Amino acid sequence: MASEKSSNAKTGHKFQRSGFSYEQLIRFFFASNAGLSIVILTLIIAFLLKEGLGFFPGYRRDLETYRIAGLEFVDISRNNLTAHEQLTSLLNRAYYAEVNGKSSRELKRTEEASALYNAFTDQVGPTRDLILNNPQAETDGNAGMKAALLNNYEKQREKALQKPLSTPHLTNEERQQLIESLRARPPEATDDPPLVAALAQEFVAAQQKHAAPLQEFRTVIDDFESAGFDLGSIVMEMTESVTVTKEQLQTADILEKDRKTLLAAASGEKDPVERERLLADAHAALADKPDVETPMQALLERKPECVRLHEELKTASSAAFDKIPQSLTESDAKRILSAARKAWPVFITDLDMAPGKINAWKHTDPVPLSDAFMSFLTGKKWVTGGEWQDFYGILPLAIGSLMIAMIALSIAIPVSISAAIYVNHFAKPREQALVKPIIEFIQAIPSVVLGFVGILVFGTILREISVMDAFQWVPGFPIEERLNIFTAGCLLALMSIPTIFSLAEDALNNVPSAYAEASEALGASHVQTAFRVMIPASFSGILAAILLGFGRVIGETMVVLLVAGNRIKIPDFSEGLGAFFQPSHTLTGIIAQELGEVPLGSVHYRALFVVGIVLFAVVLGINATAHHFVNRAKK
Repeated sequence: MASEKSSNAKTGHKFQRSGFSYEQLIRFFFASNAGLSIVILTLIIAFLLKEGLGFFPGYRRDLETYRIAGLEFVDISRNNLTAHEQLTSLLNRAYYAEVNGKSSRELKRTEEASALYNAFTDQVGPTRDLILNNPQAETDGNAGMKAALLNNYEKQREKALQKPLSTPHLTNEERQQLIESLRARPPEATDDPPLVAALAQEFVAAQQKHAAPLQEFRTVIDDFESAGFDLGSIVMEMTESVTVTKEQLQTADILEKDRKTLLAAASGEKDPVERERLLADAHAALADKPDVETPMQALLERKPECVRLHEELKTASSAAFDKIPQSLTESDAKRILSAARKAWPVFITDLDMAPGKINAWKHTDPVPLSDAFMSFLTGKKWVTGGEWQDFYGILPLAIGSLMIAMIALSIAIPVSISAAIYVNHFAKPREQALVKPIIEFIQAIPSVVLGFVGILVFGTILREISVMDAFQWVPGFPIEERLNIFTAGCLLALMSIPTIFSLAEDALNNVPSAYAEASEALGASHVQTAFRVMIPASFSGILAAILLGFGRVIGETMVVLLVAGNRIKIPDFSEGLGAFFQPSHTLTGIIAQELGEVPLGSVHYRALFVVGIVLFAVVLGINATAHHFVNRAKK
């Protein structure tokens, strides 16, 4: 027996002779890869935290400089002045929306005529320029060249007039008159066609007619606008003073940073000569403390004047609020005026609080680290590389990401869940073999390709549809920017449909077949079994699929970078649902757009890493919640 065992051991594989087995080797391979994944994830988190957490001390110093230099004091008045300008803009928009709305017929007529004329000019323009800018064509020896150019001009003109743009608001006679005037138009003509000029004058006359009843409103707007001139002048003067102080403080900070770097290098240098040289350089880099008190005293002496101007502006604003109309007749004008009236009390309150803020402000007040945290988490500005002050407020980016995700999920959830239910319960085998691969194939399309489709096709078509009269009732139409929240949301919906569909369909498949058999045995129809038994039983899995689709949408970068419009501003929610047709920026887009352009180790650089940490935490939380529901579905 002993010899038999010895023989088997010798004939075994060398791994077996060494005490290993294939099962142990495979287990080791996968365990090592799993461990490697954990190590890589740990290193990523450590790198994010290392680069990101250094942002808050640096940002606190920026805010401290912002206060010490006096920029914060100036911004008390500057912010109120900006709000005044925005209110003035709203009033002007309401005024012109009312006038142009009442003159809409004349406006459309002149726009259509001008568009037809401009399209004609664009097509014949190059040939016309050759005729007018070629002096050799006027000589006798080049008469053939001139004739060829004129002949080419005639061909281009006839081609342009074969299919002129549609003009639904012009009569057939007017349209034919415009086309004939363009057909007879000589190349050297520079004035507008008679009909285009006449329609423009007709529009101006209509504007003047409808503006006459609004003359009092126009006077109120002009008086309200002029009420902020004095405050604007003093803000401009104070801005010049505090900017100089800020530059001096920043220069001193840079020199101090260089000195600390040299001292750190000297402490680690073993060569005495080199160490002495580094210490000498550090001493030479020692910055003189800037004189802050002298310009600050001059700034503080302007407190009474700032208080007086705020009180005067408040008085003028209160009087103007009582004089503006309660409402207007045109829908756009009514909506814009309503937004102005809602914002007005907030503006008055800010003006009322400004004197207290001005008198209580002190440049010696400390800036705690918590201010940097709150400014980042609740700030409404993301301003970088500006001459005034950099602000890192994540709120507009988070709102942009959330609004795009809302659009994407509102489209993707019903489409993908419905498709999963149909494929799983109602489709025939041949339909399943067709529908499932097609939906899952969408996931293979590169996001950059979808971005190009969004820019060149979907966004352009959507904007052309928005200008049609039949869709003017849609909030936000006509669309001013083809790259906006809605366009990005629609493309992300297309990207998230395969994820939600596949996971929801798997959740439906995981429901035990005994459930369906029991339901049908009790007399339930196929539809009743699907909607009252199978779908409720797989609800946790379907919810997990939706959450994972949400994580895919939030984490997408390329599409939103190309299509969302990249405007770092909280959308104007006074537009109602029209806010979804405004440009925006996202958490992922700001990282992709700015990270490669910022100086390494700067506050801006570290701010982007903090955005990455926030994004990482959000996606991790979504995936953890989805994992929880997946585990519930398996029980």
